[in-house]
Amino acid sequence: MLIPGQNRLADPEIVQGETFETMLASFKAAVVAHIAEGDETLAAQVGETLDNEAEVSTKLIEACVVVLQTKIRDDNEKIRQELAWWATGSNLDAKVADLSIARQTLQEGDPDAFPPVEPVLEEDEHLRLRYFLAPHAPAAGSRMHYRSEILTLDERANVSVETPEAGVVQVTYRLDPEGNAAKIKDGNGRMVNPGTGEVLVTVLAREGNGVPDAALLDAVRDHFARPDVVPETDQVTVQGAESVDYQIRARAYIYPGPDAALTKESAEAQLQAYADDNHALGGSVEPSWIYHELHQGGAVKVELLEPLAAVTATDQQAPYCTSVDVEVLTL
Repeated sequence: MLIPGQNRLADPEIVQGETFETMLASFKAAVVAHIAEGDETLAAQVGETLDNEAEVSTKLIEACVVVLQTKIRDDNEKIRQELAWWATGSNLDAKVADLSIARQTLQEGDPDAFPPVEPVLEEDEHLRLRYFLAPHAPAAGSRMHYRSEILTLDERANVSVETPEAGVVQVTYRLDPEGNAAKIKDGNGRMVNPGTGEVLVTVLAREGNGVPDAALLDAVRDHFARPDVVPETDQVTVQGAESVDYQIRARAYIYPGPDAALTKESAEAQLQAYADDNHALGGSVEPSWIYHELHQGGAVKVELLEPLAAVTATDQQAPYCTSVDVEVLTL
């Protein structure tokens, strides 16, 4: 199954635009063909003119192609925002609402404070993952089932069925008003002893290095103790994730000109975002990606000091970046 954050999906054909050179050639050909319908001699002269890069007419057509290409890109981005895999922000909120899913509030804000404190909301990738898990109704006891239960913790109603009188079946849904799902970043369930049905559930919290506190683990245990959550043959043990700590240190060399402070700020932000994306159970941090992020940020040459080897984690561990430090030097 394709899972956001773990799989990459190529853009659909509908949003794959042509290159500038291809569009320019098509535009020139269309202009010449249109003129040729009324005057072939003039069309030949215009074609010859447009082959000259120094001509004002050529520059004008190139500008028209740039405007057209920008318009196409804007339209393509609007199309992408209608697709759950790429939608962000309020566009994603509208998409997940199709399945009655809402973005979680991780920390309440304070509008009366000065300055006002904005609430901290669930990030797009986590909300997108819950959206894709919701309609699948994974088989009871499957890995997907356990992950779905952990990520939607307490959002599932406690269902009881009673027959208070003949011919009457009463189904009651009770929801826990104090939800804990917003505190969980990742989770999984792994069968450790098929013979006895022992399943190890590991929980990664959002706070700090991801090691959950006792209260959150107790909430997860209570959830998996319910008869409507776990198959009767499974014996579930809940534990917190183990943090695999590391730091990123590098030297980035740039050409003279750009502000080194701005380059440092941008590079560290990009690397922190990469580290945050890989703070997941079974995640890995690859030096090659660190090089990639720094080069994307404008570095001409990179010396990676830490980590020198890939930081890998088991299904019960998560890589956690304790600090990011990029020294920017000028060539």
